[in-house]
Amino acid sequence: MKRRILVVGGVAAGPSAAAKAKRVNPDTDVVLFEQGEHISYGVCEIPFFIGNEITDASTLIIYSPEQFQKEKDVAVRTLHRVSEIHSKKKEIIVHNLRDGKKTIEVYDKLILATGNSSKKIIIEGEQCRNVFHIKSLAEAYSLKKYLDEEKPRTAVVIGAGFIGVEMIDALTRRGIDVTLISKSLLPLSNLGKEQQKLLVEEIVRNNVRFIPETTVEWFGVGAKQNVVAVGTKQLTIETDLVIIAIGVEPNALLAKESGIHTGTAGGILVNEKMNALGADNIFAAGDCCELKNIITNKPMYQSLATTASRTGWIAGENAAGGNVKFSGTLRAIGVRVFGMEAAQAGLSEREAQAANFQPITNTIQTLSQVGMMPGVKKISITTVADKKNKKILGASLLGGEGAIARANIFAVAIRHGLTIDEIAELDLVYSPPFSPLWDGVTMSGIQMKKKL
Repeated sequence: MKRRILVVGGVAAGPSAAAKAKRVNPDTDVVLFEQGEHISYGVCEIPFFIGNEITDASTLIIYSPEQFQKEKDVAVRTLHRVSEIHSKKKEIIVHNLRDGKKTIEVYDKLILATGNSSKKIIIEGEQCRNVFHIKSLAEAYSLKKYLDEEKPRTAVVIGAGFIGVEMIDALTRRGIDVTLISKSLLPLSNLGKEQQKLLVEEIVRNNVRFIPETTVEWFGVGAKQNVVAVGTKQLTIETDLVIIAIGVEPNALLAKESGIHTGTAGGILVNEKMNALGADNIFAAGDCCELKNIITNKPMYQSLATTASRTGWIAGENAAGGNVKFSGTLRAIGVRVFGMEAAQAGLSEREAQAANFQPITNTIQTLSQVGMMPGVKKISITTVADKKNKKILGASLLGGEGAIARANIFAVAIRHGLTIDEIAELDLVYSPPFSPLWDGVTMSGIQMKKKL
């Protein structure tokens, strides 16, 4: 009898796992279940679709269910929700959302790639037709339709993390007057303080109203069942549209109810082979998991498409009989906010302190090109290192074009354990249109050495 591998969930981790399992063991029957209509699409591209930079909606779809099934030889079951796992019997209960029928599906190996969900603000009115969370393709299509048909003039974005700041950019591009509400004093909490302040200046310069240290307490609902006002203790803000971007949380309830172990962030705990802890023959991958941080060697929760795909490959290969290991991950994330690039790699100073390092930080101002070049931009770089062994723990950058490219250098340096001294000695390209004589990455190491 053929080995049977069942995969629960789409987007990045699920299709990666399913395709890899089939490549490793072509004789295996692989079936992918997804409760939505789409299995493989770009989530990170959604703000640019909303802002009309991406105009063709079909380009967001990487694989249709039919295309994936044909090209990867994986059976795809969309609009099928998995509601129970019986690990001892090696079976799952599946609900067909089209006809309401319930079936029992048996497996040899099960891969959970259930992803995550947008956090809810839990205020009456959150379900109104002009209140949106930016997480799925279906939500993106709904928001785009609302923008095109209703043509809102004002919007409130709640949450000043990466999604929130991308959305204020996207909505402003459409000519909408935007208010950004942040629970924190400054946006993008993992950037250095100086960079956060510069980012606020950029946000305000682009005519976005920034309201810090504020919690939304109520929504005013109008006669058409639309939110017409957002309320805080101090303010009432009239609006035509609300975007809630206060973070995400792992979809791990299905796993937890079956006895699989979850961590402090609520994500599924896995070992280096992506085996879910607490159950045999079950793997997990992607945004439903907590994964080893290569700096702290402890589980962390983060939502990154690259990590989701990579862990999907490992889970798929091992479920099909392979023996590969996941070495761990670190945060490496970037965003464009109007005319600036913001990026962060590794740990922030706060996170380094919480992990019992002895962090020292230093911030420098550098240039994107040689100073005499037209269009030269400033770049602020904050470096975090461990005072004890001088290893780079993290870096945050904000500035013009080239900031994110330099963040990638720090991401590589952190993964490979480079020290301040080694950063200061890096041989980086010098070319006037692209870099000053001493690149900001190298200079960050030189200045940190002086500080020590």
